[in-house]
Amino acid sequence: MYRPPVLLVAAVQLVLVSLAGSVLHFYGRPVTALSVFIGGALCALPNAYFGFRAFRHRGARDADRVVASFYRAETGKFILTLAGFAAVFAVVRPLDAAALFISYSCCIILQWLLVARLVR
Repeated sequence: MYRPPVLLVAAVQLVLVSLAGSVLHFYGRPVTALSVFIGGALCALPNAYFGFRAFRHRGARDADRVVASFYRAETGKFILTLAGFAAVFAVVRPLDAAALFISYSCCIILQWLLVARLVR
């Protein structure tokens, strides 16, 4: 049975934000590099959690479990994202908030593009 490439998308997101952070760090922008990496991780890691939890059950016989796992996965993803942003703003100093949100937003757009490309 077909399984959506949610974990692959999260891995690609993490690789790309790691590369972007490395390039920024190389050019002397360590705070921006860390903020870019954290922003991407705040998008990719909850999505990986969602993919791991949501697609554990398959088939018509497990329809109730499939629906329940999707609700639990989405709730967990939401809580992880909120807790992640709260922890970052409480703990990480110095932080480039613009780079954090731009990286987070770019990862969401990348997710849409990858899913549109991979799921046909």
